[in-house]
Amino acid sequence: MPGRSSAGRAGRALRTMAAIGCPGKALSCNSCSLAPCCSVLVVSGDSHSAGGERRPRDVVVQALRQRISCGDLRVGQQVPTQARLSEEYDVPRGAVRRALEVLEDEGLIRRARQGTSAQVVRAVSGRLTPNAPTPAKTSRAQRERERAVRARTHLPRSAGLELAERLTRAFQQDRVTVDAYCSSGETLASALAGPMVAMTADAPRPESVRVRVLLPDPDRALALPQVIGDPEDARPRARLREVMDNIYGSLRHSLRMLEVREIVPEVRVEARRVAITPTQRVYILNGEEVLAGHYRVQPRRVELYRDPMEIYDVLGLEGMLFRHTAVPGDQVTEAYVQQTQQWFDSLWETIARPTGE
Repeated sequence: MPGRSSAGRAGRALRTMAAIGCPGKALSCNSCSLAPCCSVLVVSGDSHSAGGERRPRDVVVQALRQRISCGDLRVGQQVPTQARLSEEYDVPRGAVRRALEVLEDEGLIRRARQGTSAQVVRAVSGRLTPNAPTPAKTSRAQRERERAVRARTHLPRSAGLELAERLTRAFQQDRVTVDAYCSSGETLASALAGPMVAMTADAPRPESVRVRVLLPDPDRALALPQVIGDPEDARPRARLREVMDNIYGSLRHSLRMLEVREIVPEVRVEARRVAITPTQRVYILNGEEVLAGHYRVQPRRVELYRDPMEIYDVLGLEGMLFRHTAVPGDQVTEAYVQQTQQWFDSLWETIARPTGE
């Protein structure tokens, strides 16, 4: 109906104007009982903020921040779909997607698997009011400090899901580096499948990819895996060697095929072994982000050449990973990522030995 269409456009205009912080008269928001913090603005004059026109992404970011702050979107609730946000704020879907990435980096929302809406996981500290300074009006240094604090508060997520999502994002850069310290490489191989498939389609293609994998040395005495009641039994290490060789062989072949098929101009893949039992796993992406998590030891029943045995082993895909992203200008996050990279390099360049591939 014409009336409804006009009302919808007017509503979108008001919400967009409120989001970009245009000067004007405040009106109460009917979608929330907290009217003082959820007022929208009727613009007098042009639709530009003091610093110029806001990008569509920033319009959505600020609008959703305000809705979370005033309680219109509460912790545990789902964010409207990308299609709905695109229509509501009259911006492209790509701008909505980038806005959700910003809010996820800030720790306010968590994007779920494809096909489901993001979820609010943290409330904004303090309510936004018409007279209060919004993030767009704060100094750049202050915004960086706030972002740094938020970057330290990422909740742990399932290893398979978290690593897959962050690798997909890492592969959007021109030069991709992945350094992994893990027990077998299973989670890494599984997580890399998505970016590799995407690159064969329409996804951005990097200029180079370098992957280094540090694995435990099954020819040395390792605390895990071990037969329950007989830690000297060598069969679990023989099984570990077989599993690692199969996983890494497949991973190396798939990555090198990107170069053979001229999808990525330069691909380097290498694995080395260290005589250390991994009690945690670490993934360093592009020297900017660290995903880390502890291995949990559990009993399990496995077979080697149809010979069953009860062993102590570690969880793989089922474990959890914490994310640590280096925030420019923040000493804590930058130092953590830098120290982790130096730790990996020190193992790689000293006691690690080639796998004999």
